[in-house]
Amino acid sequence: MEPLPEPLDEKRRQVQAALRRTVVVRGIQTPDAAFRGRLRVEPGRVVIEYQVSEHGYFWHVPTIERLLSLALGGETSAELREPSAADEGPPPGRSQTQ
Repeated sequence: MEPLPEPLDEKRRQVQAALRRTVVVRGIQTPDAAFRGRLRVEPGRVVIEYQVSEHGYFWHVPTIERLLSLALGGETSAELREPSAADEGPPPGRSQTQ
């Protein structure tokens, strides 16, 4: 597990204490360009994986924060993906028929 920024590591420790399970956060590489991260709660641990092939300084922090929040909220499995243009719908203020 690579070091996390301190506020994010503090949240990881909070989740670990609340769930009484080890929280493992690790980067993975996948060819799926839309994949951002996933959460799996397993016996004795919580696994959070995030895409490391994206470029940008700390771009993964919001993904990890969201997955930690989902774990704290009771989710046992989740996957975060980048929304596609088709998923976003029409621009604000415009209907599909315009």
